Parts: sequence; C-alpha cells; structure tokens
Amino acid sequence: MAFSVNTNVSAMAALRTLTNTQNALNNTQRQIETGLKVAEAKDDPSTFTIAQGMRGDVGSLKAIQEGLSFGQATVNMANAGALQISNVIIDMNKKVTQSYNDGLDITILQEEADALVAQINSIVSTTIFNGVNLIDGSGTDLEVLSALGGVTQTVSAQDAQVASLGLSNFSLDAQMVSLEMDNTFAVADNGTITLTLGTSGDTHTFEFLDGAGALTTAVDEANGVYVHAVPIDTATQSNSEIVGILAGVMRSEGFAVDITEDGFIEVMHGEDLTVATSASVVFASETVVAGDPIAVLENAETLVGQIITTLGTAANRLDSQSEFTQLLVDKLEEGLGILVDANLAEASAELQALQTKEQLGIQSLSIANQRPQSILNLFQ
Repeated sequence: MAFSVNTNVSAMAALRTLTNTQNALNNTQRQIETGLKVAEAKDDPSTFTIAQGMRGDVGSLKAIQEGLSFGQATVNMANAGALQISNVIIDMNKKVTQSYNDGLDITILQEEADALVAQINSIVSTTIFNGVNLIDGSGTDLEVLSALGGVTQTVSAQDAQVASLGLSNFSLDAQMVSLEMDNTFAVADNGTITLTLGTSGDTHTFEFLDGAGALTTAVDEANGVYVHAVPIDTATQSNSEIVGILAGVMRSEGFAVDITEDGFIEVMHGEDLTVATSASVVFASETVVAGDPIAVLENAETLVGQIITTLGTAANRLDSQSEFTQLLVDKLEEGLGILVDANLAEASAELQALQTKEQLGIQSLSIANQRPQSILNLFQ
C-alpha cells in the first residue's frame, strides 16, 4: 500500500461509513420522534402519496360524522317534541272523558282543553335545534350529509300543528257531518266534497280525480281555502274502495273519519262542521249531528304516532350511518398506520445498534487519521 499525506484512503472510507451511519441514525431518531416511518415524500414517494389521500378521506369522513351528529340532534329534538304532543293529547282525552260525567262544569273543562291545545302550539313552535324545526309544517326537509361524494339522507319535515291534527278551536261539543251511502252513491271526475269549519271559517275541499285529471277547484290557503286531491279510478275501483281512499285523505288532513257498518261516513273535527257536495257527488243524505271528541283525539294521536314513527325511523338510519362512518374512519386509520407508522420496538433496537456503530466509526476515523503520522518514522 502506498503511503501518502495528501490522500488518506482509510480516513475517507471511515468517513463515508460514519456519514452513512449518522444518516441512518438520524432517520431512526426521526421515526422515534414522529412515530412515522414515512413522514415525508422522500422517505417513500408512492406510499406517502397514498397516505395523503387516505388522510384526506379520514378528514372528510370526520366532517361527515359532525354532520350526522347535527342531524341526529335535530331529529331527536323533533322526536321529543312529538312525544310531548302525544302526552298532551292523552291529557286532553282525560278532559273529554270527564266531560261525560254529570255535574261537572263543561265550561271549565273546555278552558282546560283550550290550555292544552295552546300547549301543543307552544311545543311545536319551540321544538327547534340550531334554527331547524322538523314538526312545524314548514315543509323544508332536512338533508344530512351521510357519505363521501355529497351523498345525503333526507329527513322528511312533519306537520304537528294543531290545525293539521284537527285540533284547532277544539270543542268538547263540536258537531260532525254524517254522509249516508246507499245504492245511489256515486262520484265523478272533479266532483267535490267541501267541509267548512264552524269557528275559523276555513274550507277544505276534497276533489275526486278520476285517472290522470287535474284539480279544477281554486286554492287560496292564505284565506283558509284548501283543496285536497282524492285520486280514484271508477273503472276499476268499487264504491267502498273509493270511500276508503276518501277517508284516508281526510284523515291525513286532520279529520277523524269513521265508516260505519250501516253505510254512514262520519267526519269529525275539533270544530263544528258543515258540508256541501257538488252535483256529481251523490249521497243519500248529508246531515250534521253531535260529534265524538274522543274520536277526534284518537285521530290526532294516530297522526302524531305516524310522525313519531317517521322521525324514529330517520333517527335509526342516522344512528346506523354514524356507526358505519366511524367504522370506516377506524379502518382507514388502521390501514394508514400499516403504511406509515414506525415499529418503535424495531426502531429502538436499531437505534442502539446505530449508536454503537457511530462510536466505532468515530474511533475508526480517528485511527485512520493517525496513519499519515507513521510516515514520520521513515525519516528518523
């Protein structure tokens, strides 16, 4: 081997080895500090790119979870309001039952019933979460973001207002309409049945649409003129089926309807009712008789029950979606960890080995740096 003071090959080799050891030591220390084996793009470009995409999905899913939590809270608030309304109707049933007892002042009972109706109004108007009211009949559905790509779940708005429940101006002695059916009963396209509420003066017209016809009756809801379509098909449906469809539409609009075995349709509301039919709708008789407030309350309770069922189903869907979203987040984070997380046990063992190599490298470099001095011995 040639001896040279200008070029120390051994020192150069020792320095390269020491530099590589220190680079590896720095990388291992960074893994221990960050907990990541792929912390930057230079560590593993392709893995780092995949990991960044997964981090983006995790962030988006967590944002979706926040939206689902908002939706759950809104629906739970609406459910609580609907349940409270159901409880108030139960209390109203008690007042109605008491009114049948002789010797009780029906005026006082009516005042108590009025107070309970006012309580329903209060519940509806205050069942709000973050500015959203799902039971006030506004008709604005709640769209809840539920998945990546802008997928939403729709929670249908409900109407628990006293008018929609048939309890506006509720009276313990309200009169009902009785329509008698016999073999002369008949309906035709665009035929109408108009029910007028005695206290408010509102009119509800039920117009039969035979086939694909359109409504012809004028609507003016601002002034209490309401029109409801009753879709029928006289070519295939019997009179009893048509009456059943009519009863379903009336019930959905807050009217209590009872179809008796002896051929009568009894329509009740919280207020007194009067009836008018067009020439193309024929009943044997149309009379106004004493009503049944318990039937009115039962119908209201049925409508509230439908609201509770709808909102409860929506709440279950949101709960299920929230659980699934959390599962997706967990699995993405698990996969992300597999890609980029450092094995700290291995890193710890490697750190000790590299620290030992560093010390040996420093010692080796020191020895190599001393070798040129041996040349001086040749000149003694």
